[in-house]
This record gives sequence, C-alpha cells and structure tokens, in this order.
Amino acid sequence: MRFHQSPATFTVEELPLFAPSGRGNHLYLTVRRSGMSTPFLLRELQRRLHLKEEDLGCAGMKDRDAVSVQTLSLPRHAAPQAERVLRELGCEVLSAAQHPHKLRTGKLAGNRFSIRVELEGNHEKELLAEGCRRIEAGGLANAFGPQRFADGSAIEEGRRAFLGIRRPGAFRRSRFAVSVFQALLFNELLALRRARGLWPGPLPGDLMKRHDSGGEFVAGEVDEPLRSRVAQLEISPTGPMFGGKMAHPEGEAWRLECGILASHGLTPGSLAASRVPGARRFLRVPAAPIAITLEGETAHLSFDLPPGSYASVLLQELGVEVVRPERPDRR
Repeated sequence: MRFHQSPATFTVEELPLFAPSGRGNHLYLTVRRSGMSTPFLLRELQRRLHLKEEDLGCAGMKDRDAVSVQTLSLPRHAAPQAERVLRELGCEVLSAAQHPHKLRTGKLAGNRFSIRVELEGNHEKELLAEGCRRIEAGGLANAFGPQRFADGSAIEEGRRAFLGIRRPGAFRRSRFAVSVFQALLFNELLALRRARGLWPGPLPGDLMKRHDSGGEFVAGEVDEPLRSRVAQLEISPTGPMFGGKMAHPEGEAWRLECGILASHGLTPGSLAASRVPGARRFLRVPAAPIAITLEGETAHLSFDLPPGSYASVLLQELGVEVVRPERPDRR
C-alpha cells in the first residue's frame, strides 16, 4: 500500500471552530490553494503587504504537497491588497469576513482529509479495511508526524530556547523550534508506553481528559468503570507538551515522563524555570468514521481528525508507505 503525496492525491480542509462575527479590525480569509505551504504563504503576505509577522494569524500549518482549504487572518486595512496578492499567488479566496481578534493557533474544530492510496491485489484491500476498523474501534495513537521534524536544526534550537537560551530572530521561528522539541519528547513518551504495553492505558496517576468537553482529572484507582470509559473512547490519557505551567500526572505516569526529561538532561525543576507554558496532549484520539471507496487498485480514504493530529500518522498505522516528493523550492 502506497501513498504518493501530491495535490492530486491529498486534500485537507479546515473545520472552523467558530464563524467570524462580521465586525472588527481583523479580516478572516478562507483560501483554497495547491502546492503551497502555510509558512510560504504567510511569508509572501508579510513581504508583499509590508506587514509584521505577528499581524498574520492562522489556526495551523498545512503541507505544501496538497490542496488545502485554510482560513488566515490579517489586519482589515490590508484587505484590498491582500485579495489581489492571493490571486497573484494562485490562491482562490472562498470567503472574507471581519472579526475582532486575529486567528490563533489551534482555534479550529479539526481537519477533513481526502487521500488516495495505491493498492496491489485483494490482500491489501483486506488489510486496509481491517486496519481502518481497528483504528475506528480503538482510536489513533496521537503522535506528531515526521513532517514536524523536517527541520533538523529546530530540535536543538528548541531545546536551548526551552531553557531560555534564545537566538535573535523572528518570534514565529523561535516558537516553532520550541514546539518541535516538545513534540519530540511527547513522541518519545508515547513510543515508550506503546513498547511497554501501557497504551492507551490507563495507568495509576494518568492525567485523563474527556474527548467531548476537555475536562481533566487524575486517575486514582484504575478500576473497571475507568477502563470501560477508555475502551468506549469517552476519555483518554494525556501526554506532556512540557512547560512550566503544564499540569502533570502522578504516580507511575509521572515517573515515566520524568524519565523522558532526564534522558535530555532536564528535570521537573527545569520546567518550573522555563518560560515555556506547556500543555497536555491526548495520547490517543478518535478517528471514526473512516470512509473507504475502492476504484480498481486505488482506495480513496476520507476522515476527520482533531486539531494537531496527523493524517500521515494514521496512514503509517494502517501500514501505508508514505512517499513524499522531492522539494526543489521553498513553496
């Protein structure tokens, strides 16, 4: 099973968390584009509209090698020029509306994916269908995808920034580097728990979170009612996006997380001293339904994922080989 990623095989559409109010000093533009990453688009808008980096907003980053539908925000005064620049870049503006605040990272309900996978024979069709049923029933391991770590220098830069050692430069770059380092540690914790048979859990002391409301609580006694709620995908354990203000689990769960910190020369005291706030991230997310349409030796997959979850991770869990194109430019 192979997925050759390109705009012809991959579509991602943001699912908005809220509708713009129609009033305010920021303009929300929903844009369709092909073969263009979010960072490239933001840089071009900043350069051509003579804006500051912090003037621009988006809820998340989208791959270059896809057809993407995404909402961006910018100051209202730049609206006439912005729509012209977007057209010049080959983007289609689907809607425009004002809102009082800029769009912040993570402020979306999720993403809708449409993906074309190449198959060889009935055996792979059966494997794909079986894998989809497994993920629908048990949820998806919420790892960060490999594209998060494409910039190898960001890991060390993020570790240093995490400790308050920051190089001069754009704030978005520094923030991204920190998030890459946090993602690395999260993935290591998730991989450790899976290797030890401790995923999806729960473990004594796990910081649990409800998928519907986001409510959090520490798992004390791991009894049958708690296991049942986990099995029904009502709740899941969370993992660390380490930082000074991050709520942390207790007991065995916290000892595992401290071990990850120690492997990078950090301690809980390092978290308290850092300027990084931190957060909790689901170790598992629902990913149902996954629709499959077969056309000869091609499967079309359609599914929704929560904000920050990766379609590439779902494909890897299905056993699909992800083939990425070479990148001759920075688009």
